[in-house]
Amino acid sequence: MTATKQTRKPALRARKEEDIRQAIERFREKALELGASAAAVIPASEVMVEERVRMKCLVPRCSSLGDGGTPYCPPHSPEPEFMRKVFSQYRWAVVFKRDITMKDYNVSTSEAERQEMRSKGLPDVDIRGKGYEIVGRLESYAQSEGYSLALGFAGGSCKGALCLGKPCAVFQTGTCRFPLRARPSMEGVGIDVFGLVQKVGWDIYMIRSIEPEPGEIPGGMAVGIVFVC
Repeated sequence: MTATKQTRKPALRARKEEDIRQAIERFREKALELGASAAAVIPASEVMVEERVRMKCLVPRCSSLGDGGTPYCPPHSPEPEFMRKVFSQYRWAVVFKRDITMKDYNVSTSEAERQEMRSKGLPDVDIRGKGYEIVGRLESYAQSEGYSLALGFAGGSCKGALCLGKPCAVFQTGTCRFPLRARPSMEGVGIDVFGLVQKVGWDIYMIRSIEPEPGEIPGGMAVGIVFVC
């Protein structure tokens, strides 16, 4: 019996620059198809990594920090210096945003209140969860197209976005509840998300409290990025 050879996408080294740009544009369109409000192709060199950003995980202290948080958050997440080296090996990335109304931003995150929300037929998924979903699926799509080193990051801790604040299963059982979606946050590895969004040309607002005054802020956003090649 002869094995049937599968047709695969050509290796990245064999691709022409025009083919690469066309593929990255397809990935941008895929992000929109997956639910992003807007998406853009950017040179990877425009992504700034700063220790100051990672420091904001510590001050004010994030609930996902340390052993009570996740293995993807500081001090377990990769150091900024290491990430600079990683990102320097990429040329292009797709960054996207998903707009969030302040009404949705204020959806409660406690389990008891989530159950109440479900009983009323209201959304009970953390607003950032969709960002993680888009990143995971876009990364997987790029890999299926032959870009095996595609690498994605989402905004905010996966503990809040995916596990709804429950204790991280990795620290308890060694197994992640969402092994294909969970990943280091953009902020946790030092990516300056505010600076990145402003470079793309999108408006972004600092949300300083859990429940801003009505009309104080037009809206929020969940941001994600996938480095392609």
